[in-house]
Amino acid sequence: MIYVDTNVIIYAVANDAKYGAACKRILLDLETDKLKACASVLVLVETINVLTKINKLLNVAGKAELDIRKNIDAILSLPIVWFDLNFLVIKRAAEYKYKVSGVDYVHIASMELNSVSELISADKEIDKVGAIKRVDPLKYA
Repeated sequence: MIYVDTNVIIYAVANDAKYGAACKRILLDLETDKLKACASVLVLVETINVLTKINKLLNVAGKAELDIRKNIDAILSLPIVWFDLNFLVIKRAAEYKYKVSGVDYVHIASMELNSVSELISADKEIDKVGAIKRVDPLKYA
């Protein structure tokens, strides 16, 4: 089972020029059970946050905003195993000293406490965490 990072979802939804097609293929593989995945509910929180920021930019540009609820419903329809946030995850995350963001600490703790060591993500910063194998969406096969 592989952990899916927030950026995979965002790049697919936003149709990112570099990662969009690869991330859409990943989500399609999830949808068709070709890929077994998990994620923390923090991914959903981060997705809502980023989509809200994107909508502000779209609004300023006079473009149609993304339907956040529709996108969250689509994500929730995927057969992803969702890990809850709890005090144990937060306590474990607070113990790390990796050179990555504090939010990534929560993802790493969720992975560790659920015995997941592989992550699909465009975030190269995760490569600083030796215990995790990162799969770049562009190299996903």
